[in-house]
Amino acid sequence: MNEDAIIEQAKALKRSVKDHEKWRTTKTLNLMASENFASPQARHFLSTDLSNRYSARDGFYRGTRYTDEIELMAINLAKKLFRSKFADVRPISGHTCSLILFLSFLRSGSKIVTCHPKYGGYPGTSELGLGGLMSLRNIYFPYDPGVMNIIPKETDALLRKEKPEMTLFGSSFIPFPYDIKNSIPNDYEGITAYDGSHVLGLIAGGQFQHPLDQGCSILVGSTHKSFFGPQGGLILSNNEEVFSVINSKVHPGIVDNIHWNRVAALAYSMLELLKFGKKYAKQVVSNSKSLARSLHELKIPVKCSSIGFTESHQVLLDYGVKQSVKVADLLEDLDVITDVGIRLGTSEVTRRGMKEKEMETIAAIVCDAINGKRTQKEIRHDVHKLVSEFDGIEFILN
Repeated sequence: MNEDAIIEQAKALKRSVKDHEKWRTTKTLNLMASENFASPQARHFLSTDLSNRYSARDGFYRGTRYTDEIELMAINLAKKLFRSKFADVRPISGHTCSLILFLSFLRSGSKIVTCHPKYGGYPGTSELGLGGLMSLRNIYFPYDPGVMNIIPKETDALLRKEKPEMTLFGSSFIPFPYDIKNSIPNDYEGITAYDGSHVLGLIAGGQFQHPLDQGCSILVGSTHKSFFGPQGGLILSNNEEVFSVINSKVHPGIVDNIHWNRVAALAYSMLELLKFGKKYAKQVVSNSKSLARSLHELKIPVKCSSIGFTESHQVLLDYGVKQSVKVADLLEDLDVITDVGIRLGTSEVTRRGMKEKEMETIAAIVCDAINGKRTQKEIRHDVHKLVSEFDGIEFILN
């Protein structure tokens, strides 16, 4: 590639980044359940000199006096935020947390119980992902799709029969807490873990079940969904024996370069959650309920209408696979961002300052888009108007 071509590619790259930043942060209504918006200060940490530095607990690298401080601070903040005895902030994603968890306790042929992908379970821990890569024996929770939840008594019986090495609660589609206590036999000897990737921010804010208080040895999760930090992972535990096994596997076996810019951003986000987490999480759940109820009243099919729709940041629309893809494409053309689930998430719009009244407006926009009641130009105008009215960010430290 000659010099002129390199320069043109550099310009094109800058344009793409700038265009993305403008579109996704100032023009779109983000209802993606797996995304959130980090505060300006947290985002600043991501572009500091920390992004190019190494550190290791064995002391191999020098010049780490401040990264060591940052790690210790982040660990202590995580323990305080989640009321846990132990925490590890080194994993670079929620999926990496699952990999660490699996490699710590499972081997080829080990049995693991998770939620089936067809019911919204995370594919990355099924036979499609780590289960297949590690030759595990994937067993799935007895599940009631009508209430989007596991069946406790049948789960108890399954664990008694199969005696799996690990039971991993949690799901990518998780409108309600699980009945963990009545799902685990008293004499169960396997590892009980919880993937809180989607609901970690709600757990931190006290608006969802706390797995460590309900019988789980390990809580893992992503830090960029309902938890409004940078992309990354977090491992928490109150069980010293279990945590020590996991802790020994992280470095150098699975995570080498820790990404200290991310750890600094994570620590700052945890400070924000320590101050505002309860208020934020409460508003997220309230917004989800309001959005679900408003959509239901507008005759948009919402799952779990008979049991209150949701207790999390997720509102699940009840469409088939093909129709869901069409709806997601239709909404994206109008600058409303979802996934093809369709899960509508309220985390980011809540952090933008929207409340129950705005959820009614969003429901009307979604309804009009799906039913074609108004022109695309009219709907897109309403989307941009709403986004422009809530272009700031709340729950941040001054």
